[in-house]
Amino acid sequence: MDQTLRSRTSMGRLDHYYYIMRTTIFAYVALAAIIGFGAQGISLVLIVLVIATAAYGILAGSTALADVANLRDDMDEDMAASNFGKGVKSHNLKGLILTSNVLLGLIGLSELIAIVF
Repeated sequence: MDQTLRSRTSMGRLDHYYYIMRTTIFAYVALAAIIGFGAQGISLVLIVLVIATAAYGILAGSTALADVANLRDDMDEDMAASNFGKGVKSHNLKGLILTSNVLLGLIGLSELIAIVF
């Protein structure tokens, strides 16, 4: 895989991650509005929607970031030795994946608590 294709693929997967996060946060905000302004009580439909939103954000976001990490690890030696390559290698993508998953999970959990209680 040449450098141009690797860069284009990496940028595409990062854009995909941002789209996933934007969609997930928008869905969470819409569900929060429904929970806040809707009828009180437990709604199985809302519970399923919150769980589906959390699963979508966590699974799809993790996959996109894992692909970026794999592309980063496939850098050739010349690129890895450059200042840009060193900077890219120094980013903690596993930490970003973990943080993203935990935050999306906590938002989902808080919405589930708001539905049930």
